[in-house]
Amino acid sequence: MHFFTCCALLLVVVTLPTCFVQAGPIKDQCMAAAGITAQDVANRHETDDPGHSVKCFFRCFLENIGIIADNQIIPGAFDRVLGHIVTAEAVERMEATCNMIKSETTYDESCEFAWQISECYEGVRLSDVKKGRRTRNHRG
Repeated sequence: MHFFTCCALLLVVVTLPTCFVQAGPIKDQCMAAAGITAQDVANRHETDDPGHSVKCFFRCFLENIGIIADNQIIPGAFDRVLGHIVTAEAVERMEATCNMIKSETTYDESCEFAWQISECYEGVRLSDVKKGRRTRNHRG
């Protein structure tokens, strides 16, 4: 499941006591700043390169939810933002894998860096969601 899809699903299913409560307005703000639509974000994997604007959307989004700052992953950010939702093993895996991604200091490189981080975080699987968080409020 894609990182963004996972986050959207989790936002709908549970009320989150983290900055993800603000993810909707942040997403909208960042899409406007990047000059893209939700469809552009949804279509990001249809080509090898989603384009500079989509990548910069992810820079804006990840900065505003507290994952990256100054072209670096904030230490412990993945755990702080998603640790109460995903398993400790998922946090360790994402931090070990994604924290190795480095960036140059230019604006263009910061957008590419954020894109690479978002791609890495899309490695979160539905099986990584803590039990009880997957089906909460689901009536079927």
